[in-house]
Amino acid sequence: MFNIALDTLGCKLNQAETEAFGREFARAGYRLVSPQDNWDIYILNSCTVTHVADRKARYQIRIARRHNPAGFICLMGCYAQNGGDKLSCPDADLILDNCRKSGIAAEISRLFPPEALAPSLYENGRTRSFIKIQDGCDNFCSYCIVPFVRRHKSCRRVDEIISEINLRQAEGYQEIVLTGTEIGEYASGGVDLAGLIEAILANTQIPRLRLSSLQPGEITPRLLALWENPRLCRHFHMALQSGSDCILALMRRPYSLGDYNRALEAIRSQVPGAAVTTDLIVGFPGETEEDFALSLKYIQQAGFARVHAFPYSERLGTLASGMEGKIDPSVIKKRLSLVMAAAKSVSMQYRRQSKGLGKEVLWENKMRDGLWFGYTSDYIRVYGRFSGQPTNTISQVKLVKIYADGMLAADTV
Repeated sequence: MFNIALDTLGCKLNQAETEAFGREFARAGYRLVSPQDNWDIYILNSCTVTHVADRKARYQIRIARRHNPAGFICLMGCYAQNGGDKLSCPDADLILDNCRKSGIAAEISRLFPPEALAPSLYENGRTRSFIKIQDGCDNFCSYCIVPFVRRHKSCRRVDEIISEINLRQAEGYQEIVLTGTEIGEYASGGVDLAGLIEAILANTQIPRLRLSSLQPGEITPRLLALWENPRLCRHFHMALQSGSDCILALMRRPYSLGDYNRALEAIRSQVPGAAVTTDLIVGFPGETEEDFALSLKYIQQAGFARVHAFPYSERLGTLASGMEGKIDPSVIKKRLSLVMAAAKSVSMQYRRQSKGLGKEVLWENKMRDGLWFGYTSDYIRVYGRFSGQPTNTISQVKLVKIYADGMLAADTV
């Protein structure tokens, strides 16, 4: 039986795809192992959203080759798609772009026919499963490479998604994350995203259902009304990208700051206590000190639970790559440090509101210091001590104080 190691960089959609590939390999009779173990075949599902993501992909492939000089290495995914025929990766034996990676199991089976007749057991040690419901984007925000590497829009059937969720629950998963490139654009057989969620809640018993990311225009009263069901995690990820209407227009984002404010207010009105997390790009071409000050002020006042800030990364072929007004790297670095400090502060403010409250936590793994960690419905990372083995269980705990990047729970016996 060949050992296969699957590795993933990037978004939740990539994680969902890698999870699906893992199940396919397991059914075919391969043994799935960690990239740190002794593998015969290593497969990296890559990301290309920034130049840092490209660098990480090349680094991971080099590390894999050093780990096993004689092993078979495959690079696939968005970085392979973006690089195209010009991509040079001498340590990779096989390169598959997004158009070809769906056939990875068949390709590996052709090169390395599995010796075992019985399928192996798929185990990934996680408590949540990522399920892809949609793929592809045609929004073409001026900075974004994604529409170029995930060009073909598609949505899975409702019955297919429900069937997979029921299978994941039968395997013991406690939480499902619905993911895709633009899940708010889900549409299949006349069913939109709200309809899909209604169908999932009616036809599955999964304890937790979480959504990956939404746009402000997709936050509707009908959608928010579904959060009356406690199985829906009280967490919304809604990318801001800039607190300046001028920069949002240059970015070609499909909303204004006013639209974002209305969506934020609607969430907090209809889903009290919900966490809203966001993304922010620093140093977009043409971003003045005034534009940056607006972004900084917005994240300081909006009450986000978490802010993921990153520097603008030029992607060749995008509209922004040809824009004037590029920001000096030293200026971007300074602005980013200010945003990171503000992000840390707002995260602490949000967590401080939970001090003394009782919340349900889905526990994951034990750390070296003896503390277990898990996540609340509103995605607060919680640490606690247990006398037993709480992995993959949901329990009610009292949050007593801020600890590291999360909260410390009262000891549970």
